[in-house]
Amino acid sequence: MSIAIIANPLAGRGRGRKVAQQVQELLKAQNADFEMVWTEYAGHAVELADRASEKHPVVAALGGDGTVREVLTAIWQKPAALGVIPGGTGNDYARGLGIPRDTESALQVLLEGATGPLDVGLEHENVFGQLACIGFAVDVIMHVNAHRDGLIKGSPAFLVGVASTLRHLRSYQVRIKVDDTVLEKDAVGIFVMNMPYGGGGMKFAPHARYDSGEFHVLIVEKLSRWNLAMTLPKVYSGNHLDHPAVSIVSGREVSIEGQSLPIMLDGDVFPARPIQATIKPRAAKVVIPKAPA
Repeated sequence: MSIAIIANPLAGRGRGRKVAQQVQELLKAQNADFEMVWTEYAGHAVELADRASEKHPVVAALGGDGTVREVLTAIWQKPAALGVIPGGTGNDYARGLGIPRDTESALQVLLEGATGPLDVGLEHENVFGQLACIGFAVDVIMHVNAHRDGLIKGSPAFLVGVASTLRHLRSYQVRIKVDDTVLEKDAVGIFVMNMPYGGGGMKFAPHARYDSGEFHVLIVEKLSRWNLAMTLPKVYSGNHLDHPAVSIVSGREVSIEGQSLPIMLDGDVFPARPIQATIKPRAAKVVIPKAPA
């Protein structure tokens, strides 16, 4: 089996380059049939993956969640399966798919794992596989992206972004429709989840699954900065669902109307507009760990 690896050297503030070099050495040592190509600008992974999918049955994204989203965008309607080698800041695709963050272990999954179905989210014309969200979480991502050259990396970078964002916490009047359920809320954040994790390991929707055929929509209603700061640590264990301002609704079609806000899809920020998201059940293929015997 031949594998194409789309590597983002800038992911994880330079971690992507180090991981890619390690992967090259490991694959050469195993005489694996692979091709590695490097991204040079935003959106380049889409072009590279599109070409690679014509000659490789597996096209792997090596980088952060944004890189994975770009590769998925290129191949979700093609026969090639998606592979994931975590090399970014958050690496929540890997968490959601059960792929180890350790490079050698992740590579073993890529070479020896099973191929399973992956639900694909469409937000208007944009593809996502992990989550779409608006509100304070987007402000956090924008802070992290604006400080890519800082000393703090990985999941701690998200915590620094949270601390900065809490000082300017705002709520928004929104109308949320999930299938036939309509809700009017004053919310600080809404997360349309296809996997449990976001923000570098925050377990926003503990029961969301990449092949369930439905989104889990997490709604965080208006609350104080202090209350949110005290609740956020519980997100890592999923215990935030006990908070009265937090609720989850499941469904296949989601619209969010009200004040148009910037949208975050799998770590990438898009211009403000109402959200219109639809799930395409099992529309793509992904390489995941084999189930225990």
